[in-house]
Amino acid sequence: MSKFRAYLDRQQPLLVTEQLSVFENKSSLFVTIPCFDEPELIRSLESLAACSPPSCDVTVIVVINSSDRTPPQQLLNNLKTIQSVQVWLDNGIRPFYQLRLLHAPALPSKWAGVGWARKIAMDEAIRYLDQSGLEEGILVGFDADSLASKNYFTSIKTAFRENPHYNFVTLNFSHPVDDPTLTNSLREGIIQYELYLRYLRNAMQWCGYPHSIHTVGSSFAVKASSYVKQGGMNRRQAGEDFHFLHKMVLLGEYGVVKDATVYPAARISHRVPFGTGAALKKWEEGDKELYSAYALKSFDILRPLFRNPGLLFDADRATWKQLIDTFDPVLQNYLAQTEILDRLNELKKNCADVKMFTRRFYHFVNAFWIIQYLNLCESIKGGKGILVEEASKLLTKLGVVTSENLNARDLLEIYRRLDYNN
Repeated sequence: MSKFRAYLDRQQPLLVTEQLSVFENKSSLFVTIPCFDEPELIRSLESLAACSPPSCDVTVIVVINSSDRTPPQQLLNNLKTIQSVQVWLDNGIRPFYQLRLLHAPALPSKWAGVGWARKIAMDEAIRYLDQSGLEEGILVGFDADSLASKNYFTSIKTAFRENPHYNFVTLNFSHPVDDPTLTNSLREGIIQYELYLRYLRNAMQWCGYPHSIHTVGSSFAVKASSYVKQGGMNRRQAGEDFHFLHKMVLLGEYGVVKDATVYPAARISHRVPFGTGAALKKWEEGDKELYSAYALKSFDILRPLFRNPGLLFDADRATWKQLIDTFDPVLQNYLAQTEILDRLNELKKNCADVKMFTRRFYHFVNAFWIIQYLNLCESIKGGKGILVEEASKLLTKLGVVTSENLNARDLLEIYRRLDYNN
């Protein structure tokens, strides 16, 4: 039994009908697109069609999805999206990739959403690989309102060919902050949003966390064997990309594709409870939370914990306690809440050497753990700051020379360069 078949046998039925399939090939690279109440799908398909073809066959799998509680107008919009793709193809469009359009209507509302739709598309790619008898493939996460640079496919293919040990890659992304069609308010909101994402990643890296990655649903690619090894995509209605990619880091090696760029849309959305569209929706309704960020002080408090966790391997419980007593009281409190001493003791018993201990230390003290800690700090005086101020402080800590009083747009460009060069 193949590894793909073993994975598929554990999954539930996909609950989809195929609307159309254009061309037949033996693809090993799959772009997976969840699509709900999305008027811009053709624009995204055209962007992918304009890319340079890679040295393998490609299939784009779009999952038009809705729940058993979706309002009639949104169901109608989904049908219009399906029709628009058919019209697009009837006009003689023949992209170099195979296009498969799947319809997943009336999914149980408890789980229906972007995570399940993304999972349906990725699991369908695994089913295709299994039926084709291929031993490996690449699954790419994309969105129905995103665009891609011309070298999108070739850069992804090259990254995995030159780094066969990679389990996944994240891709460079850039919201279209200079789009002339954006209102001034929406432009300001998306600048704040992307700056926050980049500040958070760089602050996590600065404090010593080794897996500080961007988790943007439209900007990653994963090796098919690694996907099934970690149990596939989750069915979360938002944040599925964060949970999935931070589960993938536990496998080990991964990388960043910097020379290709994904351009996620900068617009409001009702489709997910949080994320880009939801944040911009709240912003346009008057909520200015995007001006705020976790204070850099909260990351600074974490630095002693991440300095050299390998040293904990040869220590005993009393020594661990002595070390923890030197930490900031906020961190001490959180470590007690998360039962760190018991966790370290269990970890030491199950690790043969310091290398294994250090790697598994970050299975527990992971990105979810850090975010929960930061949320705790945020509720304490001084744990929340103004984004542009905290982002400026971090640049100083990183030794980046800047002029004073930079605005959010200036800071965003600096952080984009930081991410590109790191």
